[in-house]
Amino acid sequence: MKYKFRFEKILEIKEKLEENKKMEINEINNMIDNIKLQIEELNKIKETKNCQIKENMNAGTSINEIKLMNEFIHLINIKIRNLFENLKSAQNKLDVKKNEYIQIMREKKTFEKIKEKDIVKFNEKIKKEEEKFVDQIVTFKHSMSN
Repeated sequence: MKYKFRFEKILEIKEKLEENKKMEINEINNMIDNIKLQIEELNKIKETKNCQIKENMNAGTSINEIKLMNEFIHLINIKIRNLFENLKSAQNKLDVKKNEYIQIMREKKTFEKIKEKDIVKFNEKIKKEEEKFVDQIVTFKHSMSN
């Protein structure tokens, strides 16, 4: 007699869902890392421009040029703010996906525990059938010897 778990298809689906959620979480983590990298790069550019403004002010550069540099810094600040909003949104998505992943993992573990218990019951049943068969053989041999 061969063992067959009645919920095997459901368990397989849960495993696939778990893998999909892992991939989604990984994609969102990559997106978060990318946004953080962009923010870091923009902050470096902003610092460089601030240093240039200070140098240009000390060197006596025209007001229009300094004004243009300040507008550029203002645009960088807007981009940074937008990236922080994107980062917050991505982190919220990540939290949702992690919760979904945890739920799927729990469901999968539940089915795995059911399968383990079912295997134990199956093995006990097989053992009882084997014992019964051995008893029948012993009884048959005993009755044949009489």
